[in-house]
Amino acid sequence: MKIAVVSESPADEAAINILIDAIIGTDSDLYPVRTRPHGWTRVFELLPNIVNALHYGTDVEALVVVVDSDESPVHQDFHDALQVENTKCRLCRLRTTVDRALSRVRAVPNRASLKTGLGLAVQAIEAWYRCGLDPHVNEATWVRRLGGERTTYDKRSLKADVYGSYQPSLLVETEAAVLAATRLADNIELLEQLFPIGFGCLLLDVRGWSE
Repeated sequence: MKIAVVSESPADEAAINILIDAIIGTDSDLYPVRTRPHGWTRVFELLPNIVNALHYGTDVEALVVVVDSDESPVHQDFHDALQVENTKCRLCRLRTTVDRALSRVRAVPNRASLKTGLGLAVQAIEAWYRCGLDPHVNEATWVRRLGGERTTYDKRSLKADVYGSYQPSLLVETEAAVLAATRLADNIELLEQLFPIGFGCLLLDVRGWSE
């Protein structure tokens, strides 16, 4: 299966690809997206063009997108129930942005619709990388932090714990991300248990590809 992965860093894209392969149970063929965003705002800005390029110019079957939640609200089930985009929720925004882009492309002969898998790393993808290593790092803890409770970590400390530095080189970042993803690939259930919203939504999307 040929997939494209878009996230805030090439290091994260490499790690996400490993996690996707673990979910689908086979090695995918990763298509390199030419336009690489840096930071969550650029992901949203570039997604429409990325969808167009993948649909019209490639045989990529699925697009995976993951962004950090940072200090934004964590996605909740009632967002879906109301069927109204919560503009402050980045997962809602991802879904709206991708759905709108897909609705605007024309059908291409012998070209199936692009499958999608969208996830939200709460509070940052480094939290996923710490899954199972630090019992304090999980979605529930971060939701309480957004409600005013103090926590033992933030994005800066997560980076230090994962990479050994607040500002790692891309090489160091990639090596650490791939190492973490390889470890977690053998325990996807733990990621789903501790990050049921942001990772759980991605998991449901990807498992739906075979339906």
